[in-house]
Amino acid sequence: MIERLFKLSENTTTVRTEILAGVTTFLTMAYIIFVQPAVLSGKMFGMDTGIDFGAVTTATCLSAALATATMAFYARYPIAQAPGMGENFFFVFSALPAATAAGFTNGWQVALGVVFVSGVLFLILSLIGLRELIFNSVSPSMKNGIAAGIGLFIAFIGLQQAGIIIKDPASAAKLNTHFASPDSIVFFLVCSRQRSYMHAASAAQFSGALSSPRRWPVCSKWRCHKCPPPSPPRTT
Repeated sequence: MIERLFKLSENTTTVRTEILAGVTTFLTMAYIIFVQPAVLSGKMFGMDTGIDFGAVTTATCLSAALATATMAFYARYPIAQAPGMGENFFFVFSALPAATAAGFTNGWQVALGVVFVSGVLFLILSLIGLRELIFNSVSPSMKNGIAAGIGLFIAFIGLQQAGIIIKDPASAAKLNTHFASPDSIVFFLVCSRQRSYMHAASAAQFSGALSSPRRWPVCSKWRCHKCPPPSPPRTT
């Protein structure tokens, strides 16, 4: 049934591979279950936006499950979806204060209404094909920069929550000089373990290449993607 539904053999994959990939993807993006309600409720910043923490947690899990199931069973595409980072901060620090400044007593509800309207407009843009044109007009370097920026932003939040980075009045953030917390100790132990593993793997690959020169990639055509183009001849 699973083979017929997802065409695993046609896509050169197996049930075991897909299960491991799914678990890895879940563990990679599970941070949003805790970060999203902490941001929208304002608890991460020591403020109260009026939004219930538990309600946001439930909505985050349900929306992620529904969107991912839609991608799996309708689009047949191995992409997991969840509320993204960035928009939640824009909601708390821009949309919500703007609604409150406009005189609405229920600012967070008005801001959520604006988000719903923007979602409908985005759906219309997708249906008429304009969204794809806008997406393709963005340069690859900008797309890579956005992905890297979001990754660094998430890493910054993790380091801040672990106590490795603390607030500083002069520079907004600084490295914590006291690494006595359990979170910091575990963090550095994991990083040291990962670094040692990467060095061991690199050394094993290098020694294997030296002992087996027949495995070196040899290509007679310099236009191969594995080989750099030849240097131009020197002129005197």
